[in-house]
Amino acid sequence: MTEQPPQRLRPAHRFSARTRLAFSYAVLVIICGAVLLTVLVTYLGLGPDYSFGRVGATGEDGSVLIVPDSTHAPAGTEGSEVADGAESPGGSFSVEVQSREDLITLLITVSVIVLLILAVLSSLVAWWLAGRMLRPLAQINEAAQIAASGRLDHRIGLTGPRDEIVDLAQTFDAMLENIQRYNTAQRRFAANASHELRTPLAASKTILDVARATPGGVDRQVLERLAELNARSSSTVESLLDLAEAEAGGIQTGPVDLAEVAETVLDQYTVATDERGLQVTTELSPAVADADERLLVQLMQNLVENAIRHNRDNGVLTVRTATLAPAKPPVDTDETGDVQLRVEGAGEMIDPEVLAHLTEPFHTARGRAGGTSRGLGLAIVAAIVERSHGELELTARPGGGLIVTVTLPRATTGQTT
Repeated sequence: MTEQPPQRLRPAHRFSARTRLAFSYAVLVIICGAVLLTVLVTYLGLGPDYSFGRVGATGEDGSVLIVPDSTHAPAGTEGSEVADGAESPGGSFSVEVQSREDLITLLITVSVIVLLILAVLSSLVAWWLAGRMLRPLAQINEAAQIAASGRLDHRIGLTGPRDEIVDLAQTFDAMLENIQRYNTAQRRFAANASHELRTPLAASKTILDVARATPGGVDRQVLERLAELNARSSSTVESLLDLAEAEAGGIQTGPVDLAEVAETVLDQYTVATDERGLQVTTELSPAVADADERLLVQLMQNLVENAIRHNRDNGVLTVRTATLAPAKPPVDTDETGDVQLRVEGAGEMIDPEVLAHLTEPFHTARGRAGGTSRGLGLAIVAAIVERSHGELELTARPGGGLIVTVTLPRATTGQTT
């Protein structure tokens, strides 16, 4: 006996939110009017006594005499009571009220008619207001449907006074931007990995085939070449993972001193700079950025490693950190300007047209990466700067080499204290 899949209950039919809002508003108006009418009728029924008059008689000149109930019409006049709804001699519509009950009946009749008119008018106004209020939600729904179809480049872009709906739209746009960035990073990682690993894997296969066909065992040189290819492939994979993490990984911002990060990273590369005979110069002023410390360490490592690899023997390596003054006087204590990191390394002359492509993965000043360079260092730097809401500037160094300038938001006073 096969188990039947659970049946999904069809959702009950509901009126649109606009209809329900308009109906609720109209019902609220009716309830408020009914409560007010009830209170008024109750007060008139239990309140003080009133003196009621009646149309006692009509004179010879057509005048209408209203006298108290206990008073009789004057002699010589023709007594004729005016019925409810009769027209007075003056041409105006008149209603006879002779008792408290008549007054209450009249009040209820008029109030109900007015209340019904107000209910209709309030429903129309509520329908119009609900349409205006729900229009942004319709835009959000449209953007969600577009995103569900696979298009992540669409944005709501809702503007206007800050309220809950505007906050929702902006949060939705930020979510779409993050999803698009993650999706792009994933596709980029897959494309780069497949492209860059294809060559070393094919080379490894060729070497292994040759080794198997060689009589007398495996040559020592073959093993060294395999180890070199394996190390290069592992390094490429690690760099690709770093790039994917920089582009789409989670971040945790806080106050980070660029001077301390630069000093720590430079100590790690002391042996490498000594082997190349590089002259290292530092000008490290306190520069506290609002960023992720882990990403800034990775950024500094890539900049220093890139400057060492592409430097000339006995060249120069200069690292500077500074705090920039705000462009205009701060309005409050939170407007404190930016901080800057500058790494300068000697090397070959770089064509200015090539500078724009240096942040592309697997691209160097000579074109596609080759030799010992993976061509991922500056791509990782660019991704980290973008995630940190900063700016990256690449400048050709006079005499050869590259100057990399990174500008980041400065931590506020409340963060640094």
